[in-house]
Amino acid sequence: MLALVVAGPGRSAVTDVPEPVPGPGEVLVSVEAAGICGSDLELLDGRRPAAFVSYPVVPGHEWAGRVEALGPGVRDLAPGDPVVAEGLRSCGVCDRCAEGRTNLCAAGYAETGFTHPGALAERLAVPARLVHRLPADRPVAPAALLEPAACVASGLLEAGMPLPGTRVAVVGDGPLGLLALLLLATASPAELVLVGGRPARSALGPGCGATRVVAAADPDALAALAGHFDTVVEATNDPAGAATALTLLRRGGTAVLLGISGAGRTTIDPDVVTLNQLRVQGAFAASTAAWRWVTGLYATGALDPTPLVTHRFPLDQVATAFTTLTAPDSSAVKILIRPGG
Repeated sequence: MLALVVAGPGRSAVTDVPEPVPGPGEVLVSVEAAGICGSDLELLDGRRPAAFVSYPVVPGHEWAGRVEALGPGVRDLAPGDPVVAEGLRSCGVCDRCAEGRTNLCAAGYAETGFTHPGALAERLAVPARLVHRLPADRPVAPAALLEPAACVASGLLEAGMPLPGTRVAVVGDGPLGLLALLLLATASPAELVLVGGRPARSALGPGCGATRVVAAADPDALAALAGHFDTVVEATNDPAGAATALTLLRRGGTAVLLGISGAGRTTIDPDVVTLNQLRVQGAFAASTAAWRWVTGLYATGALDPTPLVTHRFPLDQVATAFTTLTAPDSSAVKILIRPGG
């Protein structure tokens, strides 16, 4: 079958690889769509920390597809079932897994698309215990966005989903920020404000539930909103985004930090947290509970990430897809690769 193989930093190509064979407790999935994101770019060019990648590897951790074959011992799935699957291959028995925080598994990092073959391929094999079945009456391809949605959901669940009628803001208008809007809108907030830096992306805010859009480059507008929000979700991958999130919070408010800036230094004033008694919640990857939540929302139609998909490419044009994603003037929000063409 065809797959994108990353042999090492700066060395990748779509090539023929052996067809995966599902082992005991595994399923073989035919990939309908796979998303690409910034962590895939890090894998390609070698910026991903060594503990979080194992070369050579087939990338692709955001995906949706259909079961093609079952390995020995799998009985709860059938060929043709539309599915997604958790990327993190947690042990299920350590203390963190036992308390439901499978994204914090103590057994060591292992994830589809980074340490195990991923979905930028025609097929992949995954543990059946990580699979979530989708309803037959929902489109399969957009469900590839359930992986980043689950990462957002994991942070929201850890912090406690905002109560209906509260004031909420999202800082960052990339895919995570827009997915955060979609999820937060299900809680019926009194206000749901998007603070964005790219007009083309911010324009999607109202369609994702934002009641107002504010430009991150407008200091007067931000100053007018300082101390206004009960909850702020930050999704910028920029140290300034975290500082902005704290500024927008009322005293006693909660910030959920999704972005990974790579700053490696102190970028927020701890006294702001202490004197305002703020709660600052970090978020890493996605727990099983988060996956169950977002797949349930998708099943009912309450979560529809389809409008975020701006580009689609076949697998043999994956290099063009990455170029499109990184172009300075790109209008891309979320790109899907369709291995079947």
